[in-house]
Parts: sequence; C-alpha cells; structure tokens
Amino acid sequence: MITRLPPGPSLPALTQTWRYWRSPAEFVRRCHEEFGARFTVRLWPFGTVVVLADPDDVKSLVRSDPSVFQAGRANSFGEMVLGRESVFVIDDEEHSRTRALMMPAFHGKAVRDQVELMREITTANLASWPVGEPMEALPQMQAISLEIISRNVMGIDDSALKEQVQEAVLRLLRTGSVFDVLPGHDRFPSLHPGRLKRRRMRARADALLRRQISAHRADPRLAERTDVLAMLLRASEAEGGWMSDANICDQLITLLLAGHETTATGLAWCLERLVRHPEVLAEAQRAADTDDDAYLDAVIKEALRCRPVVPDVGRKLSRDADFAGYRLPKGTSVWPSIALLHSSAESFPDPGAFRPERFLERGAMADWVPFGIGNRRCLGATFAQVESRVVMRELLRHFEFEPTDAPGEDVKARHVTQVPAGFATVTVRRRDAA
Repeated sequence: MITRLPPGPSLPALTQTWRYWRSPAEFVRRCHEEFGARFTVRLWPFGTVVVLADPDDVKSLVRSDPSVFQAGRANSFGEMVLGRESVFVIDDEEHSRTRALMMPAFHGKAVRDQVELMREITTANLASWPVGEPMEALPQMQAISLEIISRNVMGIDDSALKEQVQEAVLRLLRTGSVFDVLPGHDRFPSLHPGRLKRRRMRARADALLRRQISAHRADPRLAERTDVLAMLLRASEAEGGWMSDANICDQLITLLLAGHETTATGLAWCLERLVRHPEVLAEAQRAADTDDDAYLDAVIKEALRCRPVVPDVGRKLSRDADFAGYRLPKGTSVWPSIALLHSSAESFPDPGAFRPERFLERGAMADWVPFGIGNRRCLGATFAQVESRVVMRELLRHFEFEPTDAPGEDVKARHVTQVPAGFATVTVRRRDAA
C-alpha cells in the first residue's frame, strides 16, 4: 500500500510552526539531517508541506501536471499585496497568457538595450556613498534596483510621479505584520491591522499607476515604447482589451516589488561574501577592470548559491496525486528547498566554500535554481543577472572594499526573502582610477 506522506517530525503543528518561523533555515536543515531528502512538516499558515531536497524529485515536479501541482495556489499568500490577478498567484491558461505578454521585456535585445541605463543609474547612486565608514549596502542596492526596474517596467518620464510610485512600492514592502502568521488571521480581515494598512497602501499605489496608464495611452509614441506597461497596453488593445486596468496594476506591482527586492538582496549578499573572501574580492576587482564578465557572473552565481534570496518555491495540489512513491492528499504543499539543493555536496563539492570558479568549470548547472523551476521560473531571471553584473562591475571599478575578518552575517527572514542580518555592512574607499 502506498503511504500518503513522507516521514517527518511528530511534534505538534504549533511547535513546528514556532521552530520554523524562529529560524526557517535551521529547522529545515535539521529535518533534512533526520529524515532525508524528502520529509513532511506541518506549518501555519501553509498546512501540510512536503519538502524536497533531491534534484531528481525536483525534476519530476517540473514534469508534473501544472493543473494539479499549482504554483499560483501555493503563492496565494501574496494576493494581499500583489492582487488576485498577479502573474504570481494565477495558474493554468491565465498564467501562461499573462506571462507570455511580459516575457519579451526581460529577454534578448530588450535587456541589452537597458545596459547603458543600468550603468548610468548605478554610477549616479554611487556618488553619494559614504567613504571610509561602515555602510549598510542593502538599502543602497534597493535604491539602484528600484530605479532600474521602475524605468524598465513603467517608462515614467515624470520624475515627480516616478518618486511617488517608488515610495508607494517601498511602503507596500514594509506593511508586514506579526498578525499575518497568527491562527485565524484571515477570518476577520476588517479587524486585521496589517490588512487594513496594506489596503490603504495598495489603493495609493493603484491611483499612481492608473495615472501612468492614462499617460501611456495618450502618448503618440506608444507603439515605439519598449517598457512593460507599453507592451501590456498594446497587447491588451490588440486582443479586445482583455486586460483591465486593475489587472495591469496587479502585474506592475508584482514586477516592481519582486523585480527590485530580490535583485537588491542578491547584490547585498554578494558584497557581504566578497569582503569576507579577500582573494575572491581581488579577482573580482580584476574582472571588473578587464571586462571579464564570465568571472563576475560566476561570483554572482556563487553568492546566490550559498545565500539564496528565496529559500524555497512551492506547489499546492488541486487533487490527490501520486508523487515519488507517495499518495499525496489534495491541499498538500510541495516545496523544493533551494537552500538544501544549493548546499548539496554531491551537486556542489565543498558547499561551504565561496568558490566562484565552480561555475566556470561546469558552466550552467541544473541543480542551481535561485530563480525557481519549470514554467514558474522567474520571468525576469535574465534581466536580473545582467543587472547584477552591470551593478557589480561599477561598484568594483569605483570602490575598494575593505576586507573583514568579522563572522559572516546571519540570515534574516524578511517577507519571502532572506536578507543579511546586518544589511550587508561594508566599508568602501574610492578608487583614484575610477
């Protein structure tokens, strides 16, 4: 008889939830050591969760029926901020259609055309960096990344409106509440402090976005624009206006929030790792000076391997299904653990070492999945990698980063991302050659 779930801790769900939210990485690591490459945990508010750490299981999940193993349903927690029509929380044909509309803005020539703008935005930001004193790099990376993604997504020409949109996005990002993880938090939404605040912040953001939608529609150069908003408007009009303004707002908010926070966090982790590995830092400086993009890409990939920005990705079953020798019940969540996959000694020998050369030796690696898997892989992955390389190159060309023998910064959970607990504190000195 096929058992329904893999083994896992027998602790009460409340205890498991407390241990998980106290330290997600530590809880998952200990379960992996005790129960192996797949195990079951019970966590509020996700319910029953099967965690995967075997690359073969993850490949099987990619090949599974997406109408049964649903990513949008697993991501439904994001609906409060991103909206019910966000590409992040929808499934099936609706997801495929929406994703296909946005994809061209994040690949090929569209990305190459953004490189010079990325460089200009970065160098403008670097002019205000404090020299010779400790500085939290994460907020600086957020400012750079938000400016880049807002220009690519929105194409806003009005500087005042752009600043208002960016401020609204940052306010949305900061609307987390302790009430979000308490049992019953979704039963009385009108009394939930976090939900009320998010509703006000989202209404403010929507009003600003609708102003830009109207400005785009009135622009005689709409057919020539390359930003995501222009693409969505043109595609929607060509197909009879099937995307409402509310739908477009959901996509824009999703791209603005996810597109800047994850890239900024990855860049912050890259700096945090570099200053603790002087030999790699020196080689990265050489690569920046000589346009050795392959090595810079390897540094960024290695930082994302050992400090994944998002620790796992999810699917949720729409019905009972067989998977990996088990009969999983409807409603079960299945989480490939990016953190566990990236720390596998089989896939990445000496996984605790910060060694970018591993990516030069093996090229593209199937078990490196910081941007997700399958048809839900981040549609901005190529854009994010190019942006990270451009930003890192400018940082290393303009500054010397002081190495430190301080312990590495702990991982701190913030929303769905894992940020450096000290926000990647570094000290820089301006290079004369720059």
